[in-house]
Amino acid sequence: MTTYAIGSVKGDYQALLKLLDKIEFDPDNDCLWFSGNLVNEGPESLAVLRFIKGLGKKAVTVLGYQELHLLSVASGFIPREAGDTLDEILNAPDRDELLKWLRQRGLIHHDAKLNFTLVHAGIPAEWTFSQALTFAYEVESALSGGNYPAFLENLRRDQSRWHAKLRGWKRLNFIANAYTLIKYCNEQGKLDFNARGALGSQAEGLIPWYRLPNRMTANLNIVFADDAGFADAAFPGIYPLAGQGNLSALKLSATPEPLGMPRSKSSSITK
Repeated sequence: MTTYAIGSVKGDYQALLKLLDKIEFDPDNDCLWFSGNLVNEGPESLAVLRFIKGLGKKAVTVLGYQELHLLSVASGFIPREAGDTLDEILNAPDRDELLKWLRQRGLIHHDAKLNFTLVHAGIPAEWTFSQALTFAYEVESALSGGNYPAFLENLRRDQSRWHAKLRGWKRLNFIANAYTLIKYCNEQGKLDFNARGALGSQAEGLIPWYRLPNRMTANLNIVFADDAGFADAAFPGIYPLAGQGNLSALKLSATPEPLGMPRSKSSSITK
């Protein structure tokens, strides 16, 4: 069996199908890891969700910020944003089933046999692997449980710094923000929600999350969606999946093999 990790699909169903054709994906024998941001921006988010959900155990999906955005919009806690392409999902007859399936996805996935860890954006430098799993479970439990509307109602981007004494919504907000939004940080690990783009184009003092000194998960092989467009040199244990203009996949093995496809012209990649 071969496992492939795939970058942010963002509603581009045609690009996904072309990529799967290129890698000769066999649903009977292969497995796909999706790094979140399955929906929005592209024209066929509903088709993407139905397809990936239909793969069952042959697909592993972690949540990205677009999934949290969709769930918050669907629950009525935030308005649609300009450029959102979520109406087809929100009006679908299987809407509730799809949204429930999303709420049951995780923030992190680890396969000890493959020796790879999947997240959408990254892992804060001060977290150990054990903490990363435990903290993710706190948010996953809140999102998959019966009181999930309270979590979505209180979800904010205003918590950018971790400390062990965080409690309540501030704690859950930081965990969710870290897993779905972390890109550039300062040397103390404070998240910057706006910085993106190629390494070196940011304000002084900002560095990619994976380059923070003394990162506690430096021993892991981490696969994530590079929606920042880091354009960085190879870095030990770090496997970004390109998300700016190309949909990419990574064959997970002792010598990971990157594969990519241009996105369809109808897809606009801006976030």
